[in-house]
Amino acid sequence: MGYCVCRGLSAVPDLSRFSQLRYVWLNNNRIKDVHGHMLNCCLAELYLQNNEITSISGSLRHLTCLRVLLLHNNKLKDLEETVAELRNTHCLQTVNFFLNPFTQDPEYRQYVIHHLSSVQILDRKEVMQVERTRAFRLFSPERQRILDTLAFGRRALTHPAARIMTQNTLN
Repeated sequence: MGYCVCRGLSAVPDLSRFSQLRYVWLNNNRIKDVHGHMLNCCLAELYLQNNEITSISGSLRHLTCLRVLLLHNNKLKDLEETVAELRNTHCLQTVNFFLNPFTQDPEYRQYVIHHLSSVQILDRKEVMQVERTRAFRLFSPERQRILDTLAFGRRALTHPAARIMTQNTLN
């Protein structure tokens, strides 16, 4: 356990030599940049809320065991960049981004739900199946269209003339 809360830190200390470290609290500091080589790849929980972080690009993608990530109340501006950094964290279940500039985007929540599919709790709110469906339709319309045309393992007849023809043969 690494506990460095309210220490006035402006950078993440080098914690890479602690191979058994699973939980790190670096919240309530003045951290602006996060450098991934400073963090152990086996981290399960990382608390970076209430700092001054503007980007996590290139710093967290190696944390494939991460389950909890709190980044709320920072200065993250680029939603796509932030989410891309976390795409390899397939165990990520809880993530908080609220009070960051990119959360003002009206499609923010759906974007995160779609691209970080393992997330169960986003911004202290449970991710519901209806939200996952809505996000899938919004960000994968082509795949959704294909799914909509499938019926019981075979292609459904979607053209109106084909439906009429099928109905006539059944009658």
